[in-house]
This record gives sequence, structure tokens and C-alpha cells, in this order.
Amino acid sequence: MIEYTVVATDQRYGEFSVEREILGDVAEIRRLDEDGVSLADADALINHVDVVSAADVDRLERCRVIARYGIGVDNIDVEAATERGIYVANVPDYCTEEVPTHAIALILALDRQLKQYGTGMAAGEWKTDRAAEIRRFSEETVSVVGFGRLGRGVGDRAAALGATVLAADPYLGPDDVADHDAELVSFEEAVERADYLSVHSPLTPETEGMIDADVFARMKGTASLINVARGPVVDEAALIEALSAGEIAGAGLDVFETEPPAVDNPLRDHPRVVATPHQAWYSEESERECREGVARAIRQALEGERPETAVNDP
Repeated sequence: MIEYTVVATDQRYGEFSVEREILGDVAEIRRLDEDGVSLADADALINHVDVVSAADVDRLERCRVIARYGIGVDNIDVEAATERGIYVANVPDYCTEEVPTHAIALILALDRQLKQYGTGMAAGEWKTDRAAEIRRFSEETVSVVGFGRLGRGVGDRAAALGATVLAADPYLGPDDVADHDAELVSFEEAVERADYLSVHSPLTPETEGMIDADVFARMKGTASLINVARGPVVDEAALIEALSAGEIAGAGLDVFETEPPAVDNPLRDHPRVVATPHQAWYSEESERECREGVARAIRQALEGERPETAVNDP
């Protein structure tokens, strides 16, 4: 029997067939942009990239859970939700294969100078001279900043390809990396030794702008930055300046400070940047897992349980 209303603030998929497989017998799913639908109608809220502010939370008169498509919940006022007795749930394990693979793809594209060679081919050229100095990947060092589930995936893949892997994470000790072919070092050492600095930190007040001008100044001139985490972790203006000044060799970016980035953002078409439109998470399998995870969290909350993926304890 349909007892509940689930309201979606936004959703990239265009329909809710997967979610209805799990929720269809207990809840109807409505979009917030439908006529007559408001936050006050929500017994549960589905969210993707829209900001859910404290003011929005105050309008949730009977909501039990805000479930977000994704891992990070930085666009939701978790504190306000907790004060109102509302769970906030994410899907922490839905793209643990895709994101590390995408990061490695960006690293290898930069390492093998694929953009430069591909651009020449597209222009009708056949340049067999070097696009830039290329080193054997087994001679390279990949520094992973944030050695959680996704960071470990990058480290494991890089090590399997022969690279030296450094891990920088203030919350980990040597035992936490013992099962991985990685050396735990300080953030400063990871920056200075990196040929590829791959960022996998969550966006928090402490990490916002963490990769800044000082970091770029301490990187090797031949090193590149990889960011498949959150755009604001990197000071974008400082990155553009570092690329222009030749302080670093390149960047592989799937995320940006503002998404989508402005059409005139130089990172879109910089010759030494490989950029993708926040798609590191995607595969057909991961998309379904994400949608199922959101629906399961909502169902658990509607049935009076604590969602397994809740990030708070209201």
C-alpha cells in the first residue's frame, strides 16, 4: 500500500524505474519541480547536486531521511538535518571500481601524451617526434592524497603497473597501508616526490583549497595533478597560474570549482590538461548500484530503521 511520498530535488537519470523497484509498493516518487509538490510533502528526500540548506531542512515537516546519489554530502546541511531528527544517507561504495580506473586513465593519458598526439592526428599531422619527454611508468611516483577506499584503488592500480606509490592521509598509520604496496608519508613529502599527485580527499572546511599555490610551488616541474574528488579541494586560479608559469607539467581533471565550468575556463581546453565532465563515477553497473543504494536507504528509514549508509545520528 502506498503510504509515503518521496520527493526528488533533482536527478540526472530522468526517470525512477530502478528506485520504484524497491520503493514502489510503499511510496510514490515525485519531483520537486512538479506542480503542487513541495518540501513539506516529503516523507523522504532524494538529492543529487542541488544544495539542501538549513532553510530547506526547516521546510521538511515530516521527512525521515535525505538520501543523496553519491558519496559526498557536502551539499547538504547535515547539522541542520541532525537537529531536526532527519537521517542523511549516501551511497559510499557504488563506484569504487570506476573512480580509481578513471584516475589511472587520466594519469596514463598524461604520461603517454595522448592529448598532444591525438590532437596532431586529428589535424592531419603525423608527428613522430616527441610531444614531450616520456618516461617509463615503472620509473614514476604516484602520490595519493587521501588513502581511503578510492585512494587505495588508485594506489593498487598504479602499483600493479609498476609505479612507486606514496600515501598521504593524516588519519592513517603504517598498519592501515600494510596490505597495500604503498609507503605512508607526510603530505609535504607526497607533494615533493610526486610525478602524479592524485587527490582523493573529501570536501570539508579543512580541505577546501588545500591544493594551492604553495603546493604547486613545491611540486616537481615535470609533475601533474589529478583530481577526481571534489573541485574546490583545488585552488583553481592557482592551478591555472601554475600551468601557465610552467610550475607543473599538466593536470587531469574530472571535477571543477564550479560545475559545469565556464565556457571560457582555460582548463577546458588547455593543451596540457585532460578534462572530463565529472564522469569518473559512471558505468552502467555503478549507476544502477547508486540508484538502488538511495532507494534502500529510504526504505529502511520509512520502515523505522536506521539506514545502513547514514552519515549522522539524529
